Amino acid sequence: MELKKKIESIIREAVAGPGTETRYREPLVGYASASDPIFDDMKKIIGPHHLHPKEIFPKAKTVVSFFLPFEKELVKLNWQSPDPIKEWIQAKSETDCLIEKINEKLKAELVEENIQSVVPGTVFDYKSKGFDVAWSHKSAAYAAGLGTFGVNQMLITKAGCAGRFGTLLISAEIPPTLRPNEEFCRYKKGERCLVCVDRCPAGALSVRGLDKEKCYRHLQENARAFPELNQFACGKCATGPCALRSR
Repeated sequence: MELKKKIESIIREAVAGPGTETRYREPLVGYASASDPIFDDMKKIIGPHHLHPKEIFPKAKTVVSFFLPFEKELVKLNWQSPDPIKEWIQAKSETDCLIEKINEKLKAELVEENIQSVVPGTVFDYKSKGFDVAWSHKSAAYAAGLGTFGVNQMLITKAGCAGRFGTLLISAEIPPTLRPNEEFCRYKKGERCLVCVDRCPAGALSVRGLDKEKCYRHLQENARAFPELNQFACGKCATGPCALRSR
């Protein structure tokens, strides 16, 4: 089977299979060359702390990015309530675990074809590094042509922004996905929107950017609402028109 088709088949089967209460729409998969100059640009835009794919995995030739979009019902549930939604917070936890399983499955299948792979780690170190991460899955997804950034700081894909991203660096070449030549964010297209700004319960979001301290404090409050989940999540800014890209 062609490598690209094999990767996408594994992801689709994992998303459609049992194992999570969270349900998903059709996943999206994109590809970027590990040598794409955009990863050099990220060190200037995001900061020097953001690693180049080849700093993580010197043999990397392709950055594989995938997006698992949540089902419409979950988005609607989080949209309708001003309070933290247990199902949304659980979806974050379950989806992160599913992404780990997908990557492990991909790594095992690829090694049979003598293809090496590495999963970039994203660990927040709030105490000593602020909110910086060494790898941004959203930025990798942008490089891999999956979407454009909205005012809500989310990557808005053709399937919206309500969901989770995963990344895998591989030692084989796959032709890169073309990046969109249009904005997927309504406001950035010149339309009236800013639903995400109005929906932010922490008042952390504006057209100028995201106040990460305010956002983090609100996430801490949400975590206390459901301590058994041990997760930071909110997602109110990801439940507007761009959540599913509905008009």
